[in-house]
Amino acid sequence: MIPLYKEIGEIVLRKEKFEEFPDYEKKLFIVRQYCIELDNFYYTEKQGETIITQWGRLLELNIDTNKKECEFMLGPELIPSNKDELMIFANYAPNDPSIYASHISPKSIFQFELADFIENNFKQISWINSDKALQFLNYLTNIQNTFYKKINNTNFLRYDCIVESQKENFPDPEIIPELIDNIKDKKKFNKLYKQCINKYISSTLKDLNYKKQAYALSIDGNFLHQGEFADCYIDVLYYYLFERHYKNTKNKGYCHICGNYAALPEDVFIKQKFFGTTNPLYFDKVDNSFTSNAFSMCETCNKKVLTGIQYASSKLNTRLLGLSTIVLPEIEYTSDSLEELIDPERLLKLAKLIEIKSINKLIEDLDFIRKLTVKLKSFNLIFYNKPQATSQEFIINGFIRNISTYSLIQKAEDLRKTVEDYKLGPMYGYVGELSLEGLRYLILPSKESHPGLDDYTSINKDIINLLETYMHNRKFKYKKLITQFVNIFNRKNNNLDNKDFRQSLDITPFFMNLYIKHLIEFNQLEGVPIMEERKIIAVLQDESLSEYFKTHSDIYENNYYAQGLFILGKYISEVEAKQRQKDIKSPLINRLNLRGIPVQKVLSVVAMVDEMRKVWETYYDAVTENYFRECLQGITKSSLLPEEVVFHILAGRAYEDYRRKLYFQEHPNIKNDIQEENNDQE
Repeated sequence: MIPLYKEIGEIVLRKEKFEEFPDYEKKLFIVRQYCIELDNFYYTEKQGETIITQWGRLLELNIDTNKKECEFMLGPELIPSNKDELMIFANYAPNDPSIYASHISPKSIFQFELADFIENNFKQISWINSDKALQFLNYLTNIQNTFYKKINNTNFLRYDCIVESQKENFPDPEIIPELIDNIKDKKKFNKLYKQCINKYISSTLKDLNYKKQAYALSIDGNFLHQGEFADCYIDVLYYYLFERHYKNTKNKGYCHICGNYAALPEDVFIKQKFFGTTNPLYFDKVDNSFTSNAFSMCETCNKKVLTGIQYASSKLNTRLLGLSTIVLPEIEYTSDSLEELIDPERLLKLAKLIEIKSINKLIEDLDFIRKLTVKLKSFNLIFYNKPQATSQEFIINGFIRNISTYSLIQKAEDLRKTVEDYKLGPMYGYVGELSLEGLRYLILPSKESHPGLDDYTSINKDIINLLETYMHNRKFKYKKLITQFVNIFNRKNNNLDNKDFRQSLDITPFFMNLYIKHLIEFNQLEGVPIMEERKIIAVLQDESLSEYFKTHSDIYENNYYAQGLFILGKYISEVEAKQRQKDIKSPLINRLNLRGIPVQKVLSVVAMVDEMRKVWETYYDAVTENYFRECLQGITKSSLLPEEVVFHILAGRAYEDYRRKLYFQEHPNIKNDIQEENNDQE
């Protein structure tokens, strides 16, 4: 994965013409790679019945050098487009000094110590302009001496410099008794001081306090990275974040990326710390006594990896089936225009071919990404989570490698054709747009099937396994799919409280058979029962049913038990259509045990349905009836699972619903006693 990031970074640097940058621009570019992403600073709030998206805000401490006072004020929104303007950092080590003028922690402005750091490291920093650097040091020293005070060699923002309206509850270590009492116990003091800061922000500064926030120091209205000494500030950050790790020229070895013998850092500060992997390499403590299992990079490779990680995190990051995902191209150096391989728009559209979308949008996306297949043979998906939005800890939940671009496009095309052939878009809208995401909601838990489930960790693993099986062309197990589907259908059915959801749920067994046909088409289904040859005297003359069984021959050909159950489902649908005309709330299907029907119970279900057909006077076709009865002969001795019995009944019921709806869709002017039910479904 690290070499892949390096290749992406190399393409980005070449595209940006990094080597032609002046020194300051080079440093600024590298420093910006360490800035945190602002994507995670959004949150949702409910206002009335509407859920709205909000973004966090920057809390600024503005130092007015003329008035000799400080005032907290509300800064810009923390939206992704403001990332480079705000340059917000997070600590890359637990004991990082407070040298950042914009940070995710309020400590950066309450205990600012940039002048101290510069004074201690002035000679080691590679200043672009050393004379200006001295002016910068004097400038910062004056700021610190005026607006901060030292207690136990630690800087603290001065209470007497804060504007009068913001002094209440100010965390001054010399005023608050509990801070005074623990001033010498550093660990306890730091914990208490942090609590006091939080209390101050949430009370005195409550009008400036947002659910998600970052903090910045501005001097006379300017951020340090935008003011007169911006270049000097970048010099310091570049030194601390990157350059200092290569200062020890005695620490040399072979770069694990390019293999060149060069100076190596003792610590590699990778923005994504890959916890949860099985990689035996360690990303720190490279020295002569610890080289057998250590990982390190030369300066050149480190810049490329750093750039690649930042680019992937910000440009190739998305949500896929509800999971945080990074899409990475598998780069093969066979083209001069490698920039196309890291084009975010095409890569993200490629990965999102598996999502539910309108048929027109799918066609548009397919047209847009087809040219990728020439240069991008495959791509990778990283699924991850962070314990905290701004955390460096980067837990990998799954890594799917070498996904065939061509194969995925083929599958999307096949589902698109199915949607068009069966007219699912016009008939069912969003619900009828077939995709892997659609299959996911039919066979794996969701809020509709498991409304009380709080921890989706195990489900996320199942989603990743589903993706990996589908994208790597591995085989699904037929009976497992059927069992999963029936379980989810039953749970959703029990939770239904809305007629619209009823219509959407009832058609899903029809969709499930289309997904099964899709998997068979790509040789991704195994374990379909092979039925013994059985002579049957009756002949099925219903052309629609005959055509359906022929189309789904892998499931229904010679499987007369499945055909009989399918027709039983059709009969149930006919009864329910009559019931809906009389506004009967509970459908007939709810009289069945949808968790599973043992084969020994099938004939009693048939008897119950026969009785209901007589009561509701549904259409009687003697030829189909004879075929139906003969199909089910001996079913009590069959090896069908209880879930299979339920599935085929549901599939027949759903198909009859589909056929009825299609008829009225194609004949909109026909009015009869079933038209009302058709209107309900639309």
